[in-house]
Amino acid sequence: MFLSALPSLLLFCHQPARAAELRNITLGLVSPNISTQLPIVVAQQAGLFKDEGLSVHAVTIASGGTLMVAILTSGHADLVVSGVAAIMRAIERGAPVAVVSGFQNKIDFALIGSKQLTRLEDLKGKTVGVTSAGSFSEFAVLEALKRRGFVRDKDYKLLAAGSTQLRIGALKGGKVDAIPLSSGERHTLEDEGYPVLLEVGKVVPEIPFAVTVAAKAFTAKEPDLVVRFIRALGKSMQLIKTNGDRAIQLAVAGKLRSNLETQRRALNYFAQDLDVDIERENIIAVLSALGIKGEPERFFDRTYLTAAMVKP
Repeated sequence: MFLSALPSLLLFCHQPARAAELRNITLGLVSPNISTQLPIVVAQQAGLFKDEGLSVHAVTIASGGTLMVAILTSGHADLVVSGVAAIMRAIERGAPVAVVSGFQNKIDFALIGSKQLTRLEDLKGKTVGVTSAGSFSEFAVLEALKRRGFVRDKDYKLLAAGSTQLRIGALKGGKVDAIPLSSGERHTLEDEGYPVLLEVGKVVPEIPFAVTVAAKAFTAKEPDLVVRFIRALGKSMQLIKTNGDRAIQLAVAGKLRSNLETQRRALNYFAQDLDVDIERENIIAVLSALGIKGEPERFFDRTYLTAAMVKP
C-alpha cells in the first residue's frame, strides 16, 4: 500500500476498521475549487476514510458560509468545509457551531486585472468584482487592499459580480477592472495575458482560507467520528504534499472535474498550505480582521484536532 512510503504519516496512525463498521458522514463543501475538492477526493480514492471506519458523502453547495451553517444546524450535514469569515460571523451571532480543524491555511486568491492594467497602483479609481456582499472573496480583497493602502469607495469600488464564470465574463466584458480567482481558476486568464496584480495570500499570510466546521450537537453526539475524519483528512493532505503525482492520479480516478494541466499547476500554489492543524493565533488574526471581539476558544474547539494528532 502506498502509505508505507509516507513515514511522516505516522502522526496519524491508527487501527483500520472493518468495512462492516463503516459510519456515514455527510460533508458539505462550499467551493468547487480544486484546493477544496482534492483532499476529499484523495481521501476517498486512497481508502483513507474507509481505513478510519468512515463512509464520507461529500456535497458541494455553491453558496456562502451562512447556508453552510444552516445545513449544519439543521442536521443536513455533519461537517462542512467553508471560508472562515462567514463562519466566524455566524458564531458571533450565536450559531451553535465551531471550527474543529484547519483545511487550507493560506488564501490562494490572486487579484487578476484587465489587460489595461500593469500594476496594482493602476487599480485606483477602478472597480473590483467579487462574488457577493459578505462573501469570502469580498473579505479577502478588502483586507489585502487595505494593507496595501487602498481605501474602499475612495480608491476603488467593489461590485458583486457573481460566480467565477460570471466574474471572468465581467472582467473580459469591461464591467470590472479586476477580480479575485483561486489557484485552480487563474491559469487560463494568465495564459491569455491578463496580469496578476496581487497575490492575496502573501499580503495576509496569517489568515486561513478554509476551515472544517461542525455543529456542536454533532460533536457532542459523535466526537470519535470527528476525530477519525480529521485524522483521515490529515493523511490525505500529507499525501498531496509529498506525492503530487499520486494525488493527481487519485483525482483522475475520482473524476475530479478539472483537467490534468490545471490540477498540476494549481498544486504548486496551494499544496503546502493544506493542513488540518491551525493555530490559536490564526483564529485571533481572523477575528481582528473582521472586527469581532471574543476569546478564540468561543470559535475554535481544538479538542478533536488534538485527539487526531496524538501519537499511538
